[in-house]
Amino acid sequence: MTAPAAGDAEARRRSELIGIACVLLSALTLALKGIFAKYIFAEGVDVVTVLALRNALAFPMLALVGAWLAGGFARLAMRPADLALAMAGGLIGYWIASLLDFTALTMIDVSVERVLLFSFPVFVLILEALRSRRLPPMRQVIALIGAEAGIVLVMGATDLDLFLANLEGGLWAIASALVFSFYYMLNQHLGPRLGAPRMALAAVGGATLGTCGQFLVTEPLSALAISPAAWGWTAAMAFFCSVVPFLAITEGIRRVGASRSALISTVGPVATLVLAALLLDERLTATQLGGAALVFVAILSLEGRMPRWRR
Repeated sequence: MTAPAAGDAEARRRSELIGIACVLLSALTLALKGIFAKYIFAEGVDVVTVLALRNALAFPMLALVGAWLAGGFARLAMRPADLALAMAGGLIGYWIASLLDFTALTMIDVSVERVLLFSFPVFVLILEALRSRRLPPMRQVIALIGAEAGIVLVMGATDLDLFLANLEGGLWAIASALVFSFYYMLNQHLGPRLGAPRMALAAVGGATLGTCGQFLVTEPLSALAISPAAWGWTAAMAFFCSVVPFLAITEGIRRVGASRSALISTVGPVATLVLAALLLDERLTATQLGGAALVFVAILSLEGRMPRWRR
């Protein structure tokens, strides 16, 4: 291999590792979302109000971060058609999908909700296969099967009573995963052209219009009179579970693609299980721990060269 060719290969690998790191960062910060939501719900705040406040706080944060990354607000400008498409994606992925997701959180534990939400890689791979009219690579299929089997075990699927108790909320979470997969594919199409700051800002702008519009139509303004603790948790959610993952996942998809990003993101439910056990006292059974281990094995099998990262 010639020196330039070796340099190109190393640059591609470096870009790939950055993309993987971005997806992992997105998954780990999103793992906090359910924890924050449970704390906010405990303060008596309803789903519609939480979503409206989350996006209303996240949008200006994201605008400032995006302008800083892009080198000024002028650099965030985009074609009207791209802006409209990205905002429509935000309406789908971060309004409708979030509404379904937060509704599920009012019915089931954070750990159960999170692993169900991460059934979205199944829908992403199906959509990708339909778009390209070919089956995914066998390594992706095997890794996905392993990850999803681990997620099912993490849910405690061996306990029929637990499964039935989670059924209604679980269906809301699975519906959210299906809706979110459409945004994921749209992000893959638009993300490389717009870049992470512009794509994320436009998507959050669309979600903000949807959630705040729904709040104004369905809720009284008195619903904004929430406790200081609820404001604090909502602000934390806006930054750590909206701004950071929106930017990170867009960059990750741009570098490694939607299907692979979806597979790597299966680390998220495992992180949520640990946090839920520590912060919400949700119990981890032996079956759940076995499922968590299976998820990690599936991701390691996807990244066969992972030990080389130490270089």
